[in-house]
Amino acid sequence: MREPFLDIITLFVTLAVYIWVKPYANAWTYKMVSSIRVATRIRKVGVQASEVEGNLGDEEDENIGLSKKGPMFGENKLFNFIGERYPDLIENMKLLLVKAGIRHDSAMEEFMTAKFTSGLAIFLIILLLLGTNDFDIPFYLTCLIGVIGGIIGGHKLTDLNYEMIANQRKEAIDKGVPDLVDLLVICTESGLDLTKSIRRIAREMRTSNPVLADELSLTSIELEMIPDHRQVFTNLENRTDCLEIKTISKTLSQALEYGSSLSTSLKELAVEAREKRMLEAEGKAAQAPTLLTLPMMFFIMPCLFIVMLGPVIIGMLDSFSSK
Repeated sequence: MREPFLDIITLFVTLAVYIWVKPYANAWTYKMVSSIRVATRIRKVGVQASEVEGNLGDEEDENIGLSKKGPMFGENKLFNFIGERYPDLIENMKLLLVKAGIRHDSAMEEFMTAKFTSGLAIFLIILLLLGTNDFDIPFYLTCLIGVIGGIIGGHKLTDLNYEMIANQRKEAIDKGVPDLVDLLVICTESGLDLTKSIRRIAREMRTSNPVLADELSLTSIELEMIPDHRQVFTNLENRTDCLEIKTISKTLSQALEYGSSLSTSLKELAVEAREKRMLEAEGKAAQAPTLLTLPMMFFIMPCLFIVMLGPVIIGMLDSFSSK
């Protein structure tokens, strides 16, 4: 019989590895599935081109690989039932996916599938952990604990994975905000309008900050297609969830609405962004002594005591042994 303590450690290690690997697995799976879907759609268009001609309505959509079935999750009745019963939960999931930068058509269905897959994995782990050891727990109680742990763990762990992705995107966007403001000032002073400025900045920041460049590219497209610029900047705020971006969006929206000077407002924002970055750097530098206290106590001070007191102790031991 294995020790229960080792089983608990194994469980926590497994969950930690799962949390660490899941975002990378999601990204790889998304790329693979997207390439397969694109190839399938291209093949359908090429093979069924003669069948598409002359068809109307839903038949044409089905021939080229498009589907209008289902309100949200296609033919998956379980996911549609959950979406109808818990609309607030679905809206929170949509907002989380938008913040994580996942915007393809089947994102919600893949998100729900990840929750069910994670819940099933946690259920099996708990079932094996409690069922293969002598804990004297009835089988029905083991299954009940596994079901509860799978539901709660699958839901929370999947949200945690996507929250980690969203936080990484937010940090990347925060780092690029001062450069964004400086480039906006340069572009507006050179005579470019806002849409062309944002498009040019997105192209220039493609290598330095691809996350922010993608958001700016989408914003430039929306500015050309959506007449209400306030809605465009609101969409940008919801996608980024960044305080600096919200400030820039409000400034740009007010400048376009009231006709004020963009360059003057952006210069003030550039100064504030640089000052904020400097204050953050100074705050981290001020925290350095506090953060170094524990490493010094546990790793540096014992070595110093050994180096300084070691020869003294060895000499005292030699003198006592000689007597």
